[in-house]
Amino acid sequence: MNFQRILILCFFLILSFNAKAQKNGVEYGSEGYQEFVNKGKDSFTRLVENVWFDIKKENVKIKGDSALYYDKKGIMIVFGDVVITKNDTIDITSKRLNYYIDENKAELRNNVVYDDGEMRMTTNYLDYYMTTEDGHFFNGGKLVDDETTLIAREGFVVNAEDLIKFYKDVDLTNPEYQLLTDTLFYNRTTKIATTFGPTKTILENGETVDAKKGGVFYTDKKNAQYTSGKITTESYEIFGDELYFDDLTQESKAKGNVKVISEENDIIIMGEEAATKKEKGITKIWGNPVLKQAVENDTLYLTADTLISIDSEIDSLSRLLAFNNVKIYKSDMQGVSDSMAYMMQDSMIFFYHDPILWSEGNQIVADTIFMEIKNGKMDKLNMRNRAFSINQDTVKNFNQIKGRNMTAYMKNDQMDKILVEGNGESIYFAVDDETLELIGMNKVLCSSMKIQFLDGEMNDITFYKDPEGRFIPPHEIAEPETRLKDFNWQIEKKPNKTDVLGKYFTPIKKEDVSEKPKPTIIKPEIKDN
Repeated sequence: MNFQRILILCFFLILSFNAKAQKNGVEYGSEGYQEFVNKGKDSFTRLVENVWFDIKKENVKIKGDSALYYDKKGIMIVFGDVVITKNDTIDITSKRLNYYIDENKAELRNNVVYDDGEMRMTTNYLDYYMTTEDGHFFNGGKLVDDETTLIAREGFVVNAEDLIKFYKDVDLTNPEYQLLTDTLFYNRTTKIATTFGPTKTILENGETVDAKKGGVFYTDKKNAQYTSGKITTESYEIFGDELYFDDLTQESKAKGNVKVISEENDIIIMGEEAATKKEKGITKIWGNPVLKQAVENDTLYLTADTLISIDSEIDSLSRLLAFNNVKIYKSDMQGVSDSMAYMMQDSMIFFYHDPILWSEGNQIVADTIFMEIKNGKMDKLNMRNRAFSINQDTVKNFNQIKGRNMTAYMKNDQMDKILVEGNGESIYFAVDDETLELIGMNKVLCSSMKIQFLDGEMNDITFYKDPEGRFIPPHEIAEPETRLKDFNWQIEKKPNKTDVLGKYFTPIKKEDVSEKPKPTIIKPEIKDN
């Protein structure tokens, strides 16, 4: 009889262990066994095999392989495959959990995975507050939200602001771009990522955007706005006060104090705005743009309403275009035209639509003018259709050459010779070298001619194919005869350095040189011995 009573007592004892218990508003139980370990203030209950806790006040359920429950301290330690469920929507898994009931704080360690149905976060160290649903991960973590992956050394989930704040070695990756920074705030509702401090964005097309002070990135729209920095393409570095990029259109932009630099071509372009499209290889600069290029101990300056650089896999097709109100300045050459094309590989510059060039007292016009540059110097000047060259001599006479096409050859930075092909006409004033008195005027018609220059001035002319000419003495020269048809001296259009540089021109300030006092010379006194 006593043995039967003992069996019945053990049976009810086992049932009590498997049944749910409740302490501190927490229900708990296990499928294995429960063991109470009495250590005074440190007493705890050991639960084994498929343990569970139900914190009804927070609507939190916890499962694990085993657990230690310190009911007096309000602490539970859960081991194994830990699962926390909050409001039936948030699941957090880990290999270990320390849960503090009074604070409703969960310390999850090892293989932690947070999943709320929209966002998945993995880390080895996560502290999570059940009441506010705020969290803190450290020693590395990764968040995946739609197509966006965020990696950082440390992060904070701020539920009230719907923000996740990432710190240290932050890496935001999307199929179309990668963003690197040290501080990033990500809003889960708006999908806006805000960075603070230096930020680098690497686009799918290979371009990079480096912002000094960070900015705002719209992950759903795949575009961004940054403050101060540079955009790097295959050909240029583009600096600006504000930077933008749009991954959908594959376009990057810079605004405010824009500077475009090509080290390969020694080119610097300044302007108010710039945009680049990698797919088309186009970089556009506008807003009073000015180009500067170093050429053989000199600088070529160029301005227009708009400058466009076009890159091509075929080097010979890479070019720089200028549209509307083109002006160029170099110490020995100036020019204006409606538009221009600069072929980078061939070092050829084409001027279109009413181009005018001035060089060493010569004014040159034609329907199209293109120059060839060698070793940083102008080597040849080609004038096609209705070419007209005017040279003003030392006594203000206008020597003129006209023809269908002309080719001017340069030597030592000066005009060496001009070849005229088709419908050649010329007016040349003969002047006494010593007295500078006018000797007479030569007027010639021919098919072609060659004009030789000496020290930049016309020196000798050779006419070909039945030339017709006459010499007119000074007293017989009539004013209409001193001008060929279509003569138009347009010196007032000749740009100076200030005209081309505009607001970028910095005048040289003359320093006030104070007159130094003359030194007092004291002659030594010589005494006779």
